[in-house]
Amino acid sequence: MTRSDIQNVLATAYPSELVDSMLASYENALAEYKKEHWQYFGNEIGQFVEVARRMIEYQLDNRYTPLADKLANFNERILTAWENYDSKFSEVYRIVIPRCLYSMYCLRNKRGMIHKSHIDPNRMDASVLLSNTKWVLAEIFRQISTMSFEETEEIVNSIMCKESSIVWDTGNCLRILDTKMSCKNKVLCLLYMKDGQSDTDLQKSIEYKNTTEFKHVLRLLHKEKFIEYADSKCIISPKGLTEAENLLTK
Repeated sequence: MTRSDIQNVLATAYPSELVDSMLASYENALAEYKKEHWQYFGNEIGQFVEVARRMIEYQLDNRYTPLADKLANFNERILTAWENYDSKFSEVYRIVIPRCLYSMYCLRNKRGMIHKSHIDPNRMDASVLLSNTKWVLAEIFRQISTMSFEETEEIVNSIMCKESSIVWDTGNCLRILDTKMSCKNKVLCLLYMKDGQSDTDLQKSIEYKNTTEFKHVLRLLHKEKFIEYADSKCIISPKGLTEAENLLTK
């Protein structure tokens, strides 16, 4: 997944300032989540929710509250108004996404990221909020994508993948930050984050110089049933998924 792939698709349906603002909030939230800066993470999630609300406004009315203007408080009245909107619009925009956003709004505003508590809920709240943020972005993208089924599915899956401090998405490729990790394990982690990569792409990401040796590693992974390696394409197996999850959560 690259930012431009998502941006180009979203820009076909939404004003560029909304698209840019949503992606900036999303990327900033990811960065703060990885640093465990929960308050800053909460701020970015709040901005993401506000931009997403404007996208719903634009989807239903072809206009939206300017970014410089304050939105009305998010409440049940707004949810009801959207739910009862013209039924020619999909329930995804009238009901499903708005209610997901409202739950995010409530969790972000009424819990530990803003208020102190004797038992800190920030990590578990942030995990839920990040998952919902990914879902909202992926669903909006999925609804309007005119890319092929395979391309759309690949980008949706890349948005929804678990975050890891070991894997860095540069925007152009994935990098493994653990320099001591074996080549075999690097391949599994990369395929966990983005399945169906070519041997060439994997070798480029790992920066493995010897092509013959690298393909030997892939054939061993295939023999051990960690991946399926055929026609230069690598697909991770259920066994490989389990192994990669263990590596990424250490």
